[in-house]
Amino acid sequence: MQDRRRGGRLSAVEEPQERVVGDAVAWCVAHGASYAAPVAAGEAPSLSFTHAPFALFPFPFPRSEYERLVAMQPAFNRLVERVARDAAWLEATLEQTAASDAFTRRLLELRRSQTSAQTASLGLLRSDYMIDAGPGSGDAPFENGKALQVELNTIASSFGCLSTVLSSLHAYVAAKYAGGVDDAWLPLPKNGATAGLARGIAAAHAEYERQYPPAAGAPPRRVAVVVQPGERNQMDQRMLEHELWDAHGVAMERVTLLEALEDGVADASGALTFRGGAWELSVAYFRAGYSPDEYLGDGEWAARALLENSRAIKCPTAAYQLAGCKKVQQALAAPGELEKFLPAAEAAELRTVFAGLYDLDVADDAGAVEAVVAEALARPDKYVLKPQREGGGNNLYGAELKDALETLSPSDRAAFILMDRINPPQRRATLVRDGAPVEGDCVCELGVYGTILARPADGGGAPVELHNEVVGHLLRQKLLGVDEGGVAAGFAVLSSPALVGKPSAMGPDVAKLLGSRV
Repeated sequence: MQDRRRGGRLSAVEEPQERVVGDAVAWCVAHGASYAAPVAAGEAPSLSFTHAPFALFPFPFPRSEYERLVAMQPAFNRLVERVARDAAWLEATLEQTAASDAFTRRLLELRRSQTSAQTASLGLLRSDYMIDAGPGSGDAPFENGKALQVELNTIASSFGCLSTVLSSLHAYVAAKYAGGVDDAWLPLPKNGATAGLARGIAAAHAEYERQYPPAAGAPPRRVAVVVQPGERNQMDQRMLEHELWDAHGVAMERVTLLEALEDGVADASGALTFRGGAWELSVAYFRAGYSPDEYLGDGEWAARALLENSRAIKCPTAAYQLAGCKKVQQALAAPGELEKFLPAAEAAELRTVFAGLYDLDVADDAGAVEAVVAEALARPDKYVLKPQREGGGNNLYGAELKDALETLSPSDRAAFILMDRINPPQRRATLVRDGAPVEGDCVCELGVYGTILARPADGGGAPVELHNEVVGHLLRQKLLGVDEGGVAAGFAVLSSPALVGKPSAMGPDVAKLLGSRV
């Protein structure tokens, strides 16, 4: 038998499946890939945990496309930064959407009313893709398929830390139980998401310290992660908290929106302190606040305004959050729009991953809108109807899409965009949730994480990028026929990519991410 650690391949998994599953579950629990038990509304977060849902083996993904997506992530980071700072473009782009979508309207009002002296912004972003197995992919869709962007997440881009653990899990499973893992897939790509996300936050904390040098006797500066009450995905956040402390010596506190409102006190300079002045906020990192369901009353909006108007660096600002709206994604795909923010070469490269995106605002071009609506009604399985929402479980497909287009008024349709449905290749896989394996045909979605910290240039001009990195990846698997891809929403499981096919020409950032995990 060959040395499995060096990639030796067995013809089949020699151990019973329950033993492989048991080893994998134990690895997840031992390394923190855990999910808190659900709690009733109003209860404290649970201290009971189970393993995060995961795929037993990695999923094939075209090597050349992976390398290309990693290489272009810094340009997507830059795009979000520049769009967020162009208030006039954001207002014009979202005007009709805000008229029919109350949540977008409130975020625009928050952006307009912000009074913070803080001009630096931090983005922890994730660009999500699926492989389209179109006619050009031939008989090898995993090797030759084309990556198309699903969305660009600008707030609460989760699972970076758990994905780092999953990459290590799959390297371990591939070494111990080589059956089901082809030698050509090895080595698996490195995943530095945990360390990279922490570096981004640490850079923002250091920038705050540079801007406001602490006086003698001043309270310590800390990062606050804004979380949902009853948060289940605690370990993904805790791992980042611990990496931030271990690698950078920066402490992170946890607050909900209402806790921030009740405990935070801002002084005339905009400094925001907590617990009676025990610590000062340097960076507000939002892992909550992305859904209208979280704003149950004026208190949550008041908390968001308190944080937005403080001198702390926000991740994200309201403007960054708006830059991630689906309407912005659709608008940027229009001819000439990317070139307003990026050099022509970068814009052309990013445009290669755009799926077909269609405006549903009749104020822009009523004839074109009615034509695309008629096409979608006739062939609803070819499209996805997407609202201005994050967090999974919001998109409409098939019969639901058709029903919405038939019943929504033209003005209400402006709160949505229409996107070509991507047709990914499928593969038989084993998914594990609550210790129970389920087998079926699966598809995957890849997310690439990027971090950017920027501030305006002195005297105007393009923003100064203090930090701009691509830091890691997330891969989710879901059973065929499950339309949504959110792990937290219960539609998918965590996985990792096994790169197949020929490589592309790699730059230094790509090569750094492609080292061995085995």
